[in-house]
Amino acid sequence: MSKAAKGQGAAMKLGVGRRTINPSQGHSLAGYFNERPNTGVHDDLWVKVLLVESQGGIVGLISYDLILLSDPLIARIRAALAGAGYPWAGTIPLAATHTHTGPDVGGIFDLTDRHVEYQERVAQATVEAAREALGSLRPAEAVCGRRDENPFAFNRRFWMKSGRVVTNPGIGNPEIVREESAPDRTLEALGFRDANGWRAIVVNVSNHTDTVGTNEVSADWPGRMEAAIRAWAGPQAHVFTLIRPAGNINHVNVRDPGTPVYAPEIAERIGAGYAETARRALAEGAPVAPASATLGVERLRVSKRTASPKAVARAKALIAEPAAAAGKDLTSEDLARGSREIERVFAVQLVEYLRQTPEAGREFDIALLSLGRDVGILFVPGEPFVELTARLLTVSPFRHLLVAALSNGECGYVAPPECFDRGGYEVLPVVGGGPHETTLERMVEAGRTLMARASQNTGRAG
Repeated sequence: MSKAAKGQGAAMKLGVGRRTINPSQGHSLAGYFNERPNTGVHDDLWVKVLLVESQGGIVGLISYDLILLSDPLIARIRAALAGAGYPWAGTIPLAATHTHTGPDVGGIFDLTDRHVEYQERVAQATVEAAREALGSLRPAEAVCGRRDENPFAFNRRFWMKSGRVVTNPGIGNPEIVREESAPDRTLEALGFRDANGWRAIVVNVSNHTDTVGTNEVSADWPGRMEAAIRAWAGPQAHVFTLIRPAGNINHVNVRDPGTPVYAPEIAERIGAGYAETARRALAEGAPVAPASATLGVERLRVSKRTASPKAVARAKALIAEPAAAAGKDLTSEDLARGSREIERVFAVQLVEYLRQTPEAGREFDIALLSLGRDVGILFVPGEPFVELTARLLTVSPFRHLLVAALSNGECGYVAPPECFDRGGYEVLPVVGGGPHETTLERMVEAGRTLMARASQNTGRAG
């Protein structure tokens, strides 16, 4: 262990644990607009727990290879952790990797609460992984590095010749004019190590987790990235993928006619690429100064959207039409092509959104885990556009700011206000989603408040 690690030993200990959370065969996969019973396991899904003990107590994070964390699932996880006697059960951030080949757990697009048995299994696996993490606490040092190298990310929203924005318009579409905005090219890597080598590596990068496209269970590119990282970091290293805001980003280069959209080989290529970028980021990174790890939480209310009587009437007319049988997986590309089946899906969602969403809106935790002045990890709900990260960076006091989307609940796509009148399916209200037009700006304000508070506390401690 380096001199820095020796000096930090009393200030910080690290513990890690994990358990598999594969669903049973036949359990429907999430991510598309139709039921997809899984046909088996291509690669494992995991719940992973990272705990940091310092003078401030125990803080950490928990990551799930799931498309999202629904409100009922979160409630069961936190209740199970509280039942196990963990005082941080109600505040520890919970994040999803957003794999589209993970099991349906309820939430977005679901009209009823489903899969209670699987949710309970995930909650118990979380407790077991947390117990392992607590039992493995030992001194560690941290290193953090950044590289502006993300060649696999592309904006998926395009201005078309019609003057509207379309999501996933299709490779080579001649109606495309230009991308709506630029992708986030930054990859942040936070590593923890001791005398025996790397124990945990946290990778924060912006991309959608929808590359495999099969009906087999898979962690998608985060699973392949973990395998590639462990090849150079050692089998003892636990890898945590925190998805940087990517609501308007995916891996598809629509200007390349030879670009495949879905295949396990794509996950392999992207995972290997991010693993190598993380290795370089850590090699070039700097030690994180010894400091107490702290966690701050702000409650964010996401207000309910409204819809015009004309939009509601059109939705009800679509619902009344005879439904055609779906003969294939239904994706957002079908919506861009004008699929009536997908239009009907969103018509149902609009009507149910207005009926089911509380008039007062919904509340979510935004959390900031900080390691002194060097590193802050901000956990936000839903799928924000990359513009959230850009705006948070302008107010961040940290040398490294990691932003983890899909955390502490799912509120849907969080777009900047200017995007709502342009088009694209992300701005359409759906059950469990449809955040108000002001949500992204309010996330920035909540993040600013948490970071200012952490900076003040660090200043007093220093």
